[in-house]
Amino acid sequence: MIPYSQSIWAGLEFRKPMMLRNIEPLSEEQMLWIPGTERKSIAWQLWHITEVEDNWVRSMITNEKLRFPFNIQMRKASEEDYPPKAKLIEYFHEVREISKYRLEVASESDYTRKVEDPDFGKCTVLDIWMGVVTSFAWHAGQIALTAKLLPDTPVTTMKFDYWKDDKWQHNV
Repeated sequence: MIPYSQSIWAGLEFRKPMMLRNIEPLSEEQMLWIPGTERKSIAWQLWHITEVEDNWVRSMITNEKLRFPFNIQMRKASEEDYPPKAKLIEYFHEVREISKYRLEVASESDYTRKVEDPDFGKCTVLDIWMGVVTSFAWHAGQIALTAKLLPDTPVTTMKFDYWKDDKWQHNV
């Protein structure tokens, strides 16, 4: 992979283990729990992460036909349309492998190509990939927060022990 691709891949992979760790102990019911009005479930977040990573790239970068493996676009789905957790995770892994391949074959000049996004206007392919990375980080954080808000949550909180290290103390 060229440096741009390596950085994008690192951004996509860095929070993946934590996101999967937060999802792994959840029941189907917990995956669909909504933390309040105008909020989204963990199942919604995971489906959204995956569909954005796949279809935003298809739409803006590869000009491939959009695909909806559950026969419905996520934003049009009702709760009854949601696939089980295992299928959502399988879809996520499948798309992540597709992204890896896309990044492996990308050249440096691919990243400077201009595209027109309906929401963001003129962008480069690099901008779109950065949007995919930041969307993943944003929604993986939403998954972590929602999992920790679940009544009787099985998800443990990270300790962030590095903050306790003396090297973080600032001497004045």
